[in-house]
Parts: sequence; structure tokens; C-alpha cells
Amino acid sequence: MKALRATGSTFIFLGLSILFFVLYELVGTSAITKARQSDLQADFSLALEGGALPDPFTGELPLPQASKPRSAIRGIARLRIPKIGVNVIVVEGITLERLAYGPGHYPSTPNFGEKGAVGVAGHRTGWGAPFFNVDRLRPGDQVIAETGNATYTYRMTTSRVVSPGHSEVLDGNPNSRAEFQLVLTTCTPKFTARDRLILFFDLVSEVPRA
Repeated sequence: MKALRATGSTFIFLGLSILFFVLYELVGTSAITKARQSDLQADFSLALEGGALPDPFTGELPLPQASKPRSAIRGIARLRIPKIGVNVIVVEGITLERLAYGPGHYPSTPNFGEKGAVGVAGHRTGWGAPFFNVDRLRPGDQVIAETGNATYTYRMTTSRVVSPGHSEVLDGNPNSRAEFQLVLTTCTPKFTARDRLILFFDLVSEVPRA
């Protein structure tokens, strides 16, 4: 009986551990990213207005004392996807650390406004899951990117699913003649990292900032 009780207690402990881990991945990490995005949005809005930026944002939750060393992680663009209600700040880099702040720009791809295909990656599970519903997008749907130079409007052309490692998708849609493109990448199916969902967009409008 003691052995059975010990085995039962072990399974209960393991079950609770898994539950807490899942809750942290889905809820805890999203709370962290939400706080980081709030500060990034405020900093980015100040930058667009030409005002003085506050101290470099660490991406960490507020601390009782502000004496902790800070690192400068800034947004490079505000990305809006009206159809699925996305409004997020894009940061530079696609490491796990950077994607915990929000969608990340592939450093190997052009910046917004430069010729070629701009690549942006984002989570679908945890860390705010900014690209959770990008599978709902269809050809013709728009993505709007706002930078300090201009506002760029892209229209979706097509999508595809590939296995990890197919970096050629970052070259853009080979069937498009557009010189300026946007490529969004994320994991698929939802709640897994088995494959990658790739969405291609063509630039249809560029409005310079006054």
C-alpha cells in the first residue's frame, strides 16, 4: 500500500508540475510580454512624435528600485493587422530572448522601406502569441507597418507551410513581381513547433512621414 501511495503521489506531483508549466507558458509569459509591449509602444510613440525618449527600456517588469542596469531594446516598427486585431511593436532580432518582447525582424533581411523582402517572425504560443490567428488571413488582407520614415501597407498574396530550415522563403514570393515584399513566419500547427507557416505580402502603399 505504501508503494501504491508513493506512486500515486509521484504521478500527482508530475501532473501538477506539467499543469503549472503549461499555465506559465500560456499565461505567465504572455503577461511578461504584455508589460514589455506596453513600454515599447510608449517609447515608439514618443519617438514618432519627435520627443525625448525615456531611459532605455529593459523589457523587464517594473522593479521597486530603478537602480538595476538597463539594456536598450527599442522597437523598429509598429505592425498592425486589422483583420485579426494585431497591434504590436517589432524589435530587431529573432532569438528567443528578442521574441519574448514581440515579433522580431530577421537581421538578414532588408529593413522596412528597403528593396527586397522584409522578414518578421512571431510566436503563436506564449509570449503574447502575436501571430496566433495569422492562419485566418487570406489573399487581399492587409498588414500595416509604421516606422519613423513612413507607413507601409502590404497586401497578402499567398501562404505556404514548410518544414524548419527552409530559409529560402525569406527571399519573398517567387511568383510575385513586387520589388518590396513582407514575409511573416510563425510555427504551425498551433501549440507545436513542427512546421512553419509562411505568409507573403506585396507592398501596395508607402506614405512618408511629414
